Amino acid sequence: MLNFLLINPLIQTFILVIIVGFPLESFSNPVEIHIIFEVQGIVLVQKKQWKHPQPANVGLTLSPDDRLEVKANSSVKVACSNTKIWEVKPGNYSVSSGCPSGTPVLRLPNSNNDTLRADGKTEETLAKLPYLITPRNSYIITDRPLFRWNAVQGATNYTVKIDGVNWETQTRKTEINYSGETPLQQGRRYRVTVEADNGTSSTSDAVVGFTILDEATQKTVLDAKNTIEQQSLSSEEKGLILARLYRGYELYADAIEVLEELVEQGSQTVAIYQLLGDIYLDTGLPQLARKPYEKALRLAAGNLLLQAEIQAGLGKVYDGLGNEDEAVQWLEKAKASYGELGDSSQIQELDRIIDRILERE
Repeated sequence: MLNFLLINPLIQTFILVIIVGFPLESFSNPVEIHIIFEVQGIVLVQKKQWKHPQPANVGLTLSPDDRLEVKANSSVKVACSNTKIWEVKPGNYSVSSGCPSGTPVLRLPNSNNDTLRADGKTEETLAKLPYLITPRNSYIITDRPLFRWNAVQGATNYTVKIDGVNWETQTRKTEINYSGETPLQQGRRYRVTVEADNGTSSTSDAVVGFTILDEATQKTVLDAKNTIEQQSLSSEEKGLILARLYRGYELYADAIEVLEELVEQGSQTVAIYQLLGDIYLDTGLPQLARKPYEKALRLAAGNLLLQAEIQAGLGKVYDGLGNEDEAVQWLEKAKASYGELGDSSQIQELDRIIDRILERE
């Protein structure tokens, strides 16, 4: 737990208010995913929507009806949706043959990041706001969450308050753990408001919050985490799979923590930066998603699929930041890349986003 400095209440402060609200979405009808985490030699992936097979890459998610072609002297490892590891030898396979369907643990999140965009604020404007970083639009497991927020220039004293649990503390830092005696309740959403001593407020960004995951789902996640950590994997491989696990249950704060640690360690894996950008978008933080996406795009040079996905992500970033021209340029680049792949479904989705942007202009 962080140490904090109590200050005179007459000093202007930075106030973090958390209000009990409604639960986030349930986890009904999950979409299973299987994750490539190691590729040796020449491995091709064929999805129904592609004209031609594409090279496999670390972090690529697979559906049951996708196919793998593993050339001679090559191999690929896949973390199946039930967290079992499938070591694929040379040959041609349907993904469902090595990762049978069942109750998925690795899954897509329910949230739609299209609805969590900032409302057209520039990075310069957002930098002046005390927006919450984590936990933000997120489930959490701990009942002692660590709050992190954007440092506002000129603000040095911070007050953190959770309404309804009779807890209030003050700190000079931009992060602090909840240390109240009253336990936070599972299944209840706590909304967060931040006010800075320069008069700015997080409500100018968005009203966001978090929910403590129910006990049964916590057990599912923690059991899966234990299984992943016991596998003979590198720290980066474990981190990538854990981040996917957390994202699937909308444990975005936990996923961000894992990925940021890998970034700090100097990872050069495209999937780490791309996934971090994706999750920042999931939580409505396009201003933080931009740099990871840009790093991922540099690392993805020559990989058409990765370029298409990241270009689309950057388009959503600039849309969220109110730069419609830049957004459309990136989305058109993504359309061109998906066109080379022959992925008409992605092109249609990008056209929908572009039309929505142009209608606002």
